[in-house]
Amino acid sequence: MLRRLALAFLLVLTALVAAGFVRQNGAGADVDLYFGVVPATLGQALVAAFLLGWLAGLATAFAWVRRLARERRELARALRLAEGEVRSLRAVAPAHAR
Repeated sequence: MLRRLALAFLLVLTALVAAGFVRQNGAGADVDLYFGVVPATLGQALVAAFLLGWLAGLATAFAWVRRLARERRELARALRLAEGEVRSLRAVAPAHAR
């Protein structure tokens, strides 16, 4: 509960800081996107760039976690196969080898 409350407070605080940043940087800036020019304030352009960078980082982290999860599944499958092989070898081993 406290963790969710802290996260909500952090999100509200971040939104307020971003709004103040946009308000302080009200100078006009044209953003050229190759397919068109978007008029925006300097603050809006910087906040948008920050959000796009954050989303790119989040997508990269998600891809990395998916790769780790796939590797974990493969290792778990290999471990199950190896344990099964050990059990079968122990079952057929002579009595003096046990």
